[in-house]
Amino acid sequence: MSFLPAVSVVALLATLPVLMCFGRTAGAREFSAACALSAAGIGLVALGTALRMPLAAILGCIALATAFVFIFLAFRRFLALPAPPALSMALTLAGGSAGLVTAIGSHGHFGTRIIVFAGIGAVLLLVVGLPALDRKAASMPAVRLAALGALTIAFAGFSHALGPLSGIPSGASPGIAFEFSLAIMQTIALPSLFLAVVLTLQNRIIADLSTALARDELTGVLSRGALIKEGERIFSRCLSKDRPAAFLLLDLDYFKQINDHYGHACGDMALAHFAGTVASFLDGRGAFGRIGGEEFGIVLPEHTEEQAAALAEAICRVVREAPAGRAHQRIRLTVSIGIAAAEPDDTIMDVMIRADMALYESKADGRDRCSLARQRRIDASARALAAAAAQLRQADVSGQEMRHTA
Repeated sequence: MSFLPAVSVVALLATLPVLMCFGRTAGAREFSAACALSAAGIGLVALGTALRMPLAAILGCIALATAFVFIFLAFRRFLALPAPPALSMALTLAGGSAGLVTAIGSHGHFGTRIIVFAGIGAVLLLVVGLPALDRKAASMPAVRLAALGALTIAFAGFSHALGPLSGIPSGASPGIAFEFSLAIMQTIALPSLFLAVVLTLQNRIIADLSTALARDELTGVLSRGALIKEGERIFSRCLSKDRPAAFLLLDLDYFKQINDHYGHACGDMALAHFAGTVASFLDGRGAFGRIGGEEFGIVLPEHTEEQAAALAEAICRVVREAPAGRAHQRIRLTVSIGIAAAEPDDTIMDVMIRADMALYESKADGRDRCSLARQRRIDASARALAAAAAQLRQADVSGQEMRHTA
């Protein structure tokens, strides 16, 4: 097999430290073990074949078979397959047996060509399609079964190409295409598969981090940045089509008193309960996120000012009727809401400022109610007024806390 196995071994050893860096990511440990066993197996098979040491070649084949068991187990964990672990050993045995049986025969036989070419195709599908497989596996069981089938066919090709009997006999004329396919299986097929695994694991970690950043850790709703980004997208789409859109700014009433009276742990529980109550009521009708503290926002596409006001009234009622806590310690919650409809050329920040001024009116009128924003152009004075309204709300809460403490 000349120097080709050495190229594969070096590539696998270079990939191994990268795989090990993924730590606790689902399937990463199994992939790392498979990569190490693959390098050892290919090296032993090459050494045993070159030096005519059957024991080394047999140990290499065992290492390769074990490596593919780990690959199947890794795919099982990575794709959350419901298949039992014993299936991994069965599929490995099936693929390995097919590859070794064809290796015993002549390279000119039709079955041998089918095994090698099918193995190349299976590896190519796995390498190219692994990122898409990661995204679709949860919702498409057939795709997961196809992945196991492709792995089985790939191992059949590996078993044939990397086995001790895979050398082409002298005088044989297998053809350029077959020789090239065999060289690919011997050299870059396994390293390419593990490289695709590395890239897919990296994409999954990035996607998980993006999801974590887009969600508020305590309540599970959108974070401030994600809410504003989604609001910009919704407003841009609605206004470009001359469709209505609105924004609701929600502020949990007397939240500081809840923290002082029941403790911060109960305050966090109340926030999570409030967010869950509102999210369940909305049921996907808008983008719901936490702006900060006890303030939340809802971006409502396809909602006029009147429709948004009716929804806000319903939210006030639902929150009022769903106290937080257990039966022996119920915390009554109420919410004040400011409502602003999007106007032509509005940005999300313009609408949020109007909603903030409307929220201050709800607070000033006694809380547990909603108010509509006055239609006005957002200029520097309006922005200053919105900032002053936020400060007044904070000062009002602080004054109530002092009276409560006294």
